[in-house]
Amino acid sequence: MALVSVTKCQGTGNDFIILDARGHADLPYAELARTLCGRRFSVGADGLLVIEHAHDRSAAAAMRTFNADGSEAEMCGNGIRCVARYLYGRDQSATRLTIQTLAGPMQTAIVDWQGATGVRVEMSIPAISVTPDNHAHGIRIDDELAPAYAVTVGNRHIVVFTKRDPSSCDLERVTTVALASRGDVTAANVELVSIADNRLKMRVYERGVGETWACGTGACAAAAAAIAAGMVATPVLVESKGGVVSVAWDGPGCPAVLTGNAELVFHTEVDVNLKQNVGARLSVAPSGSQVAP
Repeated sequence: MALVSVTKCQGTGNDFIILDARGHADLPYAELARTLCGRRFSVGADGLLVIEHAHDRSAAAAMRTFNADGSEAEMCGNGIRCVARYLYGRDQSATRLTIQTLAGPMQTAIVDWQGATGVRVEMSIPAISVTPDNHAHGIRIDDELAPAYAVTVGNRHIVVFTKRDPSSCDLERVTTVALASRGDVTAANVELVSIADNRLKMRVYERGVGETWACGTGACAAAAAAIAAGMVATPVLVESKGGVVSVAWDGPGCPAVLTGNAELVFHTEVDVNLKQNVGARLSVAPSGSQVAP
């Protein structure tokens, strides 16, 4: 058994477990993610966020992102908001930070978001395929040929625009068709998006997780594709099952800027059986589990 201190957090319903690994020996993070993220037998989350010391002295910390299945993602927009909020909770002067990720350094800022503490993140520069002669494909959704664009925002996405309400569609089937159209069945997230009044409504199927309540990089990918294609104007609100974020993008060569909520839910300690990998047993810390600041 290993006793591990963790923090549960969420950004727009995309929930994570934060493990602050600075000053500790490396743990088997992939196995830990699979163990802790289980919804029925453990803490439950979409992923594990590991905070490490940054190699670049200009960065406050480094973030690694592990999906619920143990696979490592390059970047997580909602996750980095949660990490920035976590660091701010421990140092009220940490209102502007650089955080290293596998997708490069990201700039974060603590802001007001709908009357509460939120985080703005300067994300990667989107790379988008938006024209028919640049590998944009249509995805068949019943009798609709929905335009689909490949977008990279630190990690890979396929954004599918539909005239239907995304909630009425079979997301798993759309995901299968979208990935197959690229000849790649695992290495991208898929967003199914409708547009009304400069606002996007989105469902997302995340690699290594399945459908989630939100996706920060997915919101950036969808917004950037819609802006580049002339469907909406920047900034745009992106609504998912977990709530709304704002995405601003000024065009080619510019980073996407993501703003939304970030909430620390509680701190606790977990007793984890890593060898058997059959789940984690919550063990109340001496002072008890605490609601995060």
